[in-house]
Amino acid sequence: MDRSALEELETLFVFTPSPGDTWRLTIARLKQQLLKTDPEAFIRMEDPHDRNPSGNSFMFFEFTLDGGGIEAMSRLAPEGVAAQNCTARQAAGFVRWLRAGVVPPGHAITFNTEWGLESEIPDATVPIAENSQLIDFFLAHVVETGGLA
Repeated sequence: MDRSALEELETLFVFTPSPGDTWRLTIARLKQQLLKTDPEAFIRMEDPHDRNPSGNSFMFFEFTLDGGGIEAMSRLAPEGVAAQNCTARQAAGFVRWLRAGVVPPGHAITFNTEWGLESEIPDATVPIAENSQLIDFFLAHVVETGGLA
């Protein structure tokens, strides 16, 4: 598969704190950052008692980032944020956004994709890097999953 086709592939990207760490993620802080980035952001909370047997609240949101739409969800336990139907380029922008106001300075971000989880590839730490390097990092992961038809 050539690079341009690879760059168009979309999957679920899951971002979490390193094992044993916490971002001290709160719904209030996440909402604040979403509305700061996109005052028209769509935000919906799912009550832990409605169709959610785990007892954890989920926050679903959609916002515009770098000129494109991002659909995502977050939960506090286990702590993390997932971007749905996301390309490597969008994932890189999403990571920059997380680092700018959601993840406390000095805390790592780990990630995996739906394909990586299905292929039992372990979570990886997202490097602090330029956007183009992050895109290459995410594309290498997509190739590693072996799920390319």
